[in-house]
Amino acid sequence: MSLGKKLGKMDAAVDEVLMRPDSPAFPNADRLEITYPGDDAVWVPAEEIDVTWDLRGDVREPLDVALVRQTGDQSGPNFGQLAFFTLASGVDPAKKRVTIEVPDVPPGADYAISISSADPLTVYSHALTIAEPA
Repeated sequence: MSLGKKLGKMDAAVDEVLMRPDSPAFPNADRLEITYPGDDAVWVPAEEIDVTWDLRGDVREPLDVALVRQTGDQSGPNFGQLAFFTLASGVDPAKKRVTIEVPDVPPGADYAISISSADPLTVYSHALTIAEPA
């Protein structure tokens, strides 16, 4: 199962808890969709990339964009532990894009982009690959 699918599954589990009537907040990840990176994206450290999204609803709070990588086991007690590399903070959601520089991180095919805000809003991209520097 790809990282994007695993993160989506974890997000769905959180949504299930948050949808209870006694929950302090309701999920709203259906209001923003990451359009790039998509399937099969390959990035190289130091490359400048536009991360893009479409707004599907009302998103007003500034966005934080991070590169995430699963650091825990694929199953078991450490499943779902993530390393976050902040790429941009305080981004205006109406711009629908932010240019980031790919950080110098170990190569791998288990990365994704996370876009979040204090709204609460958290969405993940499809899995992407970080290649060896050129």
